[in-house]
Amino acid sequence: SDECFRLILLPAHPKMFKKKGDKEYSEFKFETYYDDVLFKGKSAKELDASKFEDASLFTPSAFGTGKKYTFKKEFKPSKVTFDKKDVGKPNNAKYLDVFVFVSADSKKVVRLDYFYTGDSRLKETYFELKDDKWVQMSQSDANKALNAMDSSWSADYKPVVDKFS
Repeated sequence: SDECFRLILLPAHPKMFKKKGDKEYSEFKFETYYDDVLFKGKSAKELDASKFEDASLFTPSAFGTGKKYTFKKEFKPSKVTFDKKDVGKPNNAKYLDVFVFVSADSKKVVRLDYFYTGDSRLKETYFELKDDKWVQMSQSDANKALNAMDSSWSADYKPVVDKFS
């Protein structure tokens, strides 16, 4: 019911404002927006991204020769795992979006979009399974993997937010 807006001076550093009176707005923290607006009333729990085919958790869409699964935000992810293996580090992270890209040959890339409370900035990171661990990919490697799945993914894509913390 509260009227809010985000001012984007720098895409990675959101400034949030909440309506205070008829013509007055006050600035408030993105963490507050995350908890009180975006995920209001939703419980925090671990998200197992290996359940990407579960229609109650993810929405599938075509992605070139593969598929892209988008987390539905039915709860507030406190941590992201994939088959009981951590994907990224949940310390100081407030997850906004989780995507699982799956190629025709079942190669998987997990993308995490999150707000990092350590420096109050938005981040976008990519992970792949290597040696039985989910490891962060360089942007170049992520672009190669995603472009191999869908040629419309730019090989020189650069996030408008920070790449990692």
